[in-house]
Amino acid sequence: MRRTSIYAGLLALALPLTAIAADEPGVFQIPGTESTIKFYGYTQLDATLDFAGRPVGYENSDWATFLPAVPADNSPEGEHLNPQLYLTARTSRFGIQTSTPTGLGPVGVRLEADFNGPNGFQSETFTNSVVFRLRHAYGTVGGLLVGQTWTTFIDLAAAPETVDFNGPGTLALVRNPMIRYTLGLGEGLKLALAAENRRGPQFGVDDRFQTLPDFHAALTLSGAWGHIQVRGVTQQYNSAALTVDGDAYADRDSESAFGVAGAVSGSLKIGGDTLVAQFSGGPGIGRYLLNAAAADFYTRLPNDVELWTVYGAHAGYTHVWSPQFRSTVVGAYTWVDDAEIGGVAATDQIETMIQGFANTFWTFAKNAEFGVEYAYGRWENFESSDLDTGTQHRVNASFHYNFF
Repeated sequence: MRRTSIYAGLLALALPLTAIAADEPGVFQIPGTESTIKFYGYTQLDATLDFAGRPVGYENSDWATFLPAVPADNSPEGEHLNPQLYLTARTSRFGIQTSTPTGLGPVGVRLEADFNGPNGFQSETFTNSVVFRLRHAYGTVGGLLVGQTWTTFIDLAAAPETVDFNGPGTLALVRNPMIRYTLGLGEGLKLALAAENRRGPQFGVDDRFQTLPDFHAALTLSGAWGHIQVRGVTQQYNSAALTVDGDAYADRDSESAFGVAGAVSGSLKIGGDTLVAQFSGGPGIGRYLLNAAAADFYTRLPNDVELWTVYGAHAGYTHVWSPQFRSTVVGAYTWVDDAEIGGVAATDQIETMIQGFANTFWTFAKNAEFGVEYAYGRWENFESSDLDTGTQHRVNASFHYNFF
């Protein structure tokens, strides 16, 4: 089932690796060594049919739901480019995992990649060629993890199941290079502490730079009933002052701002069903909310750096109808608290984003399933105008085949 093959797999990626038993499925003893190696992965075909709100340029960007990119309802794209169909196999992935016994305990290594890297030459004209994209690359020994994997700020066990590859924009869909240590504090209780790479220059802005990593802490209590997690992150934003025309750096010191944000999330088992929920927010937290990831939720004024305060919440409920069928409904809401920063009106800033998903999965074979889903989204700006809202109506479908 997809829940065990993907979500449990993703959760495992967020935890230190343990020794791999040689008799586990897909595990082999490497000849001439004491190490074991495990191969895993899947192929997947995704389909999206947009009746409204298809972002432009998705061949070379994010084809899955990214609500801030949905065009305004009254724009030419929003009014005339509907409906649109898109098929892709670019989420297919492959991974390897090894375990080697040492005097320090088992040393685990994981390397995983998919084909979901944007590429201007990937369209149907060029045989749908796509870029192999690094997802996870890290090693573990004991509770120490060094390398790239999911940020400590995401709680995968509280992520609702969607056919959409991204899911609700309240998730911290960020994989960071990091150093993380996880401590067991008792039965069902653990604490993860991490220093992670933060966001530097991107989205065409070249005046940001990193001085300190993002520092994370996540405390998790879990049991047969489900789990609850409380986590926090500190961030330092640095920005060099530019001249008015933006072509050169001004002759003055750079500015910085410091933010602390947090989240609480969890899951609850209700018979064979599962309820998940999350709330997160704080100044500068746009880095760790998908809906805010591509926008400047902080702004650089002539002599200052101030942070946007952003909040996000979601809830999802999965009902299991039978061993072959299950369905999930999801609601999510993201909002920006500051209409103005430093007296400057946010005329083109998105203020609120609402999303909903309803889906059903059919496991039609031991290692294969089909999912279909309706996805709704709507954003609104702070300022009222002809281009102040954007609406998405999308049908998602996927065929998923595990290697074994």
